[in-house]
Amino acid sequence: MIVQALAQVFSRGWYVALAAMIALATFVLTTWLGNLGLVWQIATSQWLPIADKVKILLALIGSISTNFTIFSASCAIAIAILFGMNIAVITYVFREHRRLGSQSGQIVTATSLGGLVGGLFGIGCAACGTFVLSPALAFLGAGTLITLLPFGGEEFGALGVGLLSLSLVMSTRRIGQPMLCQVTLLTQPTFNTKEY
Repeated sequence: MIVQALAQVFSRGWYVALAAMIALATFVLTTWLGNLGLVWQIATSQWLPIADKVKILLALIGSISTNFTIFSASCAIAIAILFGMNIAVITYVFREHRRLGSQSGQIVTATSLGGLVGGLFGIGCAACGTFVLSPALAFLGAGTLITLLPFGGEEFGALGVGLLSLSLVMSTRRIGQPMLCQVTLLTQPTFNTKEY
């Protein structure tokens, strides 16, 4: 059922393009997350020609092979792909249910966004830990809590992959469901003839 629903969505080129664009943007932002200050300086620099800016920003995407562990790089790639697929499937579900005013996609959307946020907490460098969680916990005075986790905070990346996978399963199940409520008709109406 899930494979059929995914085939139904991704047999249309527009949804494939949407998923690919979202996945690429998510992946690029993930790789730039540890270098946001540098990315901002390069993007706003008045001295660098545009061609050099593009070369440097594209080279920063290569930090996936140097700043990430194999596990966190795998999670980052999986999160980007799953998030792109989720957005495409949720868009498909909303378009199909839009005529009826159905609110069927709200839980799926919340799970998808929860998966992305959870995944972003787990993305990080092999040397300094997670990019988002380490500074946040350090600010709260609990920076050493990450070191107590078995994988140094990379568990959040796995959690993000799990939540996004769950969201994808939930949203593909919506595709197979009828858009209208099923009504069972009774052949003979039954009445209670007892008098009280």
